[in-house]
Amino acid sequence: MGRLHICFFFHRFDGGGAEKMTVILANELARQGHEVSILIRHDKGPVKRLLSPAVHILDMRLPEKGRIYKNIGNICWLREMMRPGKFDIMLSVTAEMSQVAALATYALYPRIPLISVVHSTLSQEVHSFQRIRECLFPVLNRRYNRVITVSEAVREDYITLCHAFPEQIIAVYNPVISEEFWKHAETEPQHPWLEDNREFKVIVSAGRLCEAKNHTLMLEAMRRLKEQGDYRLILLGSGELREKLVEQAQRSDIDRIVDFAGFVQNPAAYFRKADVVALSSRFEGLPTVLVEALAVGAKVVSTDCPSGPREILQNGKFGILVKPENPEALADGILRGLAWEPDRGALRQRALDFTDRRAGEEYLRVIRETIMQHAERRKRA
Repeated sequence: MGRLHICFFFHRFDGGGAEKMTVILANELARQGHEVSILIRHDKGPVKRLLSPAVHILDMRLPEKGRIYKNIGNICWLREMMRPGKFDIMLSVTAEMSQVAALATYALYPRIPLISVVHSTLSQEVHSFQRIRECLFPVLNRRYNRVITVSEAVREDYITLCHAFPEQIIAVYNPVISEEFWKHAETEPQHPWLEDNREFKVIVSAGRLCEAKNHTLMLEAMRRLKEQGDYRLILLGSGELREKLVEQAQRSDIDRIVDFAGFVQNPAAYFRKADVVALSSRFEGLPTVLVEALAVGAKVVSTDCPSGPREILQNGKFGILVKPENPEALADGILRGLAWEPDRGALRQRALDFTDRRAGEEYLRVIRETIMQHAERRKRA
């Protein structure tokens, strides 16, 4: 099996971890000589700037509003793209996009194989019609040839929730570390708080401003730290909760020590200059932030949430884990992190388990196996 034509399907080029990891993976597979396309519902978003010119974009140009009309258009596009001849395989990224792709496979024969890529702990997510959604998981899972999860903990969660056969679900770590990563990491962050020889301590936290990342907890921890010394927080990321979080910082009288810096192209440069990198999430899949922080030798403090931090930090060997939803525990963890002197070389070495080349090799292995198994099933049918 030589050169493959691989298609990724997802929503748009947002600044989240799933989108960024997909772009890095697509770049790596294209670098290895495969023809790679991204089928996208909206061709916009900051992560698009990371995409290699070798990767093709197929813009579905679906309307932003009108959920029913949008999903009908979505399914029509997918049915056309999954007919044999255009691609060898399709990978749908995130559970929501995978569910739409699964629906498109009904009454479509023959079709190319479909792999669902799951980036989060599904049992922790809360959506409208949650009970119906959970009932549909096992049904729609049967439409996927394989499922790739971003961590072993996410894999175990998926198997339980979807009543899936263990051999169908494979954990492959995200392609966090690439040549592009090092270029950004080595730049100088344009922030006055990160100058050398400063007399205060700087905590950097990064992630979409949404419920899952629980920045409310981070701000509560900062309120406690303010009483103990000169500590400051740089919060990287954008999202729907920005206004609410800014108001919380003002009410807590910590707005002068918290900077909402927004989305930045080079968060690793900020991590490199930080005194501590902190993660306050309620749940994760495989948090990119922690891997990038380890890669630049930063001290890491994270909530021990499902799933990912414990796996990345290997039960606390490479960072400090604290109880979730507990501001005192997070504040104490940050203080312990500041006093900790880790083996920074070991931190960097751990991050190399999450390179684009390693992920590309693993994805290709699963892709080739899936294509062969799908072809064999078609012959027997």
